[in-house]
Amino acid sequence: MKVVLHTPSGDTGDISDWVARFSEGWAAGSRCTDQLVNLLGPEVRLVAPGLRSTRGRVAALSAFRKTFEVLPDLTAQVHRWSATGEALFLEMTFRATIGGRVLEWHSVDRVLFHDGVAVERVAYFNPLKVRRAFLRSPAGWLQLLRRKLKGL
Repeated sequence: MKVVLHTPSGDTGDISDWVARFSEGWAAGSRCTDQLVNLLGPEVRLVAPGLRSTRGRVAALSAFRKTFEVLPDLTAQVHRWSATGEALFLEMTFRATIGGRVLEWHSVDRVLFHDGVAVERVAYFNPLKVRRAFLRSPAGWLQLLRRKLKGL
């Protein structure tokens, strides 16, 4: 499947190129917010447990920035992926410091493409481990409070 690798410019490649850019973006975390968002279509829908769903690249960029404000060292490693038709599945491990402790959690992201453009990403993970980490210490509470104040 030919996919759009940079939606503002229309740069295209194959699905493995898209996964490589997605992986590079998440490995770099907050330094590559724009790179991650540019992989997505203009009306993309993003869904993740414990976060508000967003629609559109502008809302996605805002959500990414707010998330990285609360979790500045958030990164992810893509372990493996599989694509069939217009669906891509990515097995990932996220890592961030919450309440002064490093936490890792596993996720599977499903990305749907339409005409080669990423139009939806749904993350599947259990948010309880992340919520417990926020509530475990006063430092975590402060992070959680910042999250609530930012409207995430």
